[in-house]
Amino acid sequence: MLKKNPCRHNYSGTSVFRSLKVSPKKSLFSYNNKMKETNNKTVLIAMTGGIESTVSAYLLKKQGYKCIGIGLQLFLEGEETGPFCDVAVLDLNKIKNICNYLDIPFYAVNAVDIFAYHVLDPLVGRVLSGHTFEPLVFLNRVLLEVMIEKSKKFQTNLIATAHYAKVLKNQKTGSFELMVANDLENDQSYSLAGLSQKHLQNLILPLSEIRKKEVEKISELIKVEFIPRIKTKYKHIMHDPRMIDLVEARSSTDLRRLGSIYDYASDNSLCEHQGIHRYYVGQSNLVFDKKTELQIDPLKEIISIVPFKGNIFIDFPNRLKYQNVLIGQFQASANLDMSLALSCFAKISPKGEKASCRLYFKNNKQVLVVFDEERQGLLIPGQFVVFYTRQGIKGKVIGAGLVEVAGVFDEYGYNTLPPKTVELDEENENETNKKNKQIERLGF
Repeated sequence: MLKKNPCRHNYSGTSVFRSLKVSPKKSLFSYNNKMKETNNKTVLIAMTGGIESTVSAYLLKKQGYKCIGIGLQLFLEGEETGPFCDVAVLDLNKIKNICNYLDIPFYAVNAVDIFAYHVLDPLVGRVLSGHTFEPLVFLNRVLLEVMIEKSKKFQTNLIATAHYAKVLKNQKTGSFELMVANDLENDQSYSLAGLSQKHLQNLILPLSEIRKKEVEKISELIKVEFIPRIKTKYKHIMHDPRMIDLVEARSSTDLRRLGSIYDYASDNSLCEHQGIHRYYVGQSNLVFDKKTELQIDPLKEIISIVPFKGNIFIDFPNRLKYQNVLIGQFQASANLDMSLALSCFAKISPKGEKASCRLYFKNNKQVLVVFDEERQGLLIPGQFVVFYTRQGIKGKVIGAGLVEVAGVFDEYGYNTLPPKTVELDEENENETNKKNKQIERLGF
């Protein structure tokens, strides 16, 4: 049985970080009896060369842990990395230099195959089908799997990462629960929501109790050259134009469906496109044909991609809505009671807000989500959704899954797109027939 450690904040105790002082003039830690528990304990820590992972290793060493730095190689030399060049470790030597400074051993681990199988291949498949994906969620799962496997060789079961989140042990059940970080602005519990008990039970998160500003102050004490992380201007890694190069490098030409761009409201074909993998639902400021200077209303965006026909539809986003969502591959937290409906809060993107909703549990790891209020916009297949007990601090992750279909549920099913304008003198039967054909054509 694992002993308590000062990096894991339990219901029955307090964290060592409550005594943390960030001023260089003061002691960073209050050494107490807990220090005796950590002496000679070995922990593997994921190192990226950034400020967070370096500070995490630094703090663990201060607590008496024997740290071993682990760097994951995700791409072979010369491979197309697309937008992952901003998050993947491409220079392992720089990380080794940081570990040398911290006086901890460093090991590079080849994770190219497992990363391709669990992240890159599903990602490419999703893009080619007009859906979306959360690569960083599945990357974190790969990271923990590799770390757990390597920890066995070092005869330890402790692993650490530099994520802003908390792992708490429920003293009644003995299970481990994922919680939001104290620094809500930089909370990363969303990207860790795909982890299971196997991952959480031995996971140490040194940054769980402190804020990013404090981490940056501590980093000033460490005289090394950090590997900077470029702040992308894109809201989501899947929207980065470099994703096109990655998909084309990992797929054959015949899998990239060509087709036409349609105006949804008028049903007019605007132009042809060179592959649906170049576009994504929600994309705006569209320019499809520079030669003919085709004018696209800048307020319109892509609202639907039908992969088997290669059709892309555009419309005004304020006409879109959803309130009902069917979630698949639902992964529940430990001891979650799924016999009754549950009120909670849903988060549909890493930086998104939490919206109140109600969960109705079904068979085959499916959950019906009904938001308290009708919401504007789109939820597309493959979108990762995380559910919390509350909005702010002390919020606990109770489950997560992937969107299968979303919209406003009516007699026609899940309908996200609005009906087209019809003449007032048309018979109701004709209107119904048109709507049915419209839903079928759009793949809903």
